[in-house]
Amino acid sequence: MAAESDHPEIPDEMTPEEARQYLIRFLGRQDLDEHEGIYDELATE
Repeated sequence: MAAESDHPEIPDEMTPEEARQYLIRFLGRQDLDEHEGIYDELATE
């Protein structure tokens, strides 16, 4: 079983900005330049 503290709870529905903020928290603020494509894609969906 995975521990609940491994990641924040995922809401059923998120705005693109909420999804971006979730990913930033989930990735632990890793190098954002490395993940820029992910954020750009989420922002346009």
